[in-house]
Amino acid sequence: MDKFRKKLIKYNADSIIYESDQYHYFNSHKTFICDESVGWRPRVDVYEIKEELYIVADLSYIDPEKVELEVDDDHLIIKGIRDQIGCDRKRHYHKMEIDFGPFERVVNLPFAIDLSSVRQCYKKGFYIITAKKL
Repeated sequence: MDKFRKKLIKYNADSIIYESDQYHYFNSHKTFICDESVGWRPRVDVYEIKEELYIVADLSYIDPEKVELEVDDDHLIIKGIRDQIGCDRKRHYHKMEIDFGPFERVVNLPFAIDLSSVRQCYKKGFYIITAKKL
């Protein structure tokens, strides 16, 4: 089984757990940094305009130079790390909803794309990936 298939199976299983009420109940008191084995998943929009596919990931406060992108015929993987802003040990959080630490997002491609046409840019906190349809 290749690397992409293994990641896709793990991602699908993790998604079921993440979306369930039990995950949110048991993880309501998060630590400052997400557990490396779990990480967090940025929100993603996938759409097309004419002959081009767009994948837009919400990656605010992330250095775009540290974002990794892997693409094959069926999937796209976006991964990296969001560092915590500031490191004041005296903070006493009353609510913490912003995820920090490693992230990975697997996106199923809705159709075949021209791998040589894949482009990426970072604008106002959004990581934008475009590719031409085959």
